[in-house]
Amino acid sequence: MQMALARAHQIVAWFTVVGILLQIYLAGGGSFGAVSYDLHRAWGNLLGLPILVLPILALAGRIGRRGIGLTMLLLGLYIVQMALPSLRVGLPYIAAFHVLNATALVGVAAATGRASGAAIAARRRTPVLTTTSAGSEHGA
Repeated sequence: MQMALARAHQIVAWFTVVGILLQIYLAGGGSFGAVSYDLHRAWGNLLGLPILVLPILALAGRIGRRGIGLTMLLLGLYIVQMALPSLRVGLPYIAAFHVLNATALVGVAAATGRASGAAIAARRRTPVLTTTSAGSEHGA
């Protein structure tokens, strides 16, 4: 079960990477009039769903400290990302970090996907030990 949850974490993390890249494209499309900024805003809100699910999958899938830490960092960066546009009137120089934070989100989401993949690979390499009736251990 933990292996399946770790795999689900990996899949959701890579979906998040693609989703954030699409979000950056939608921001550019909004800037050049190709699409409405409403699409950018709506997709950004929807991206919160997989990002909120990732910590649950990370803990349940036991993907390790690094993977759990990266997952929590991703959640924190997403919260900051959602707050930054509200600063555009009073603190526009701070709100401008919205663009830089988006690039950090891509990097952290990719690192999160790699971390869960590494946890899965490590589990595959670890032999399962069984105990016989005589008490000696054998690799299965």
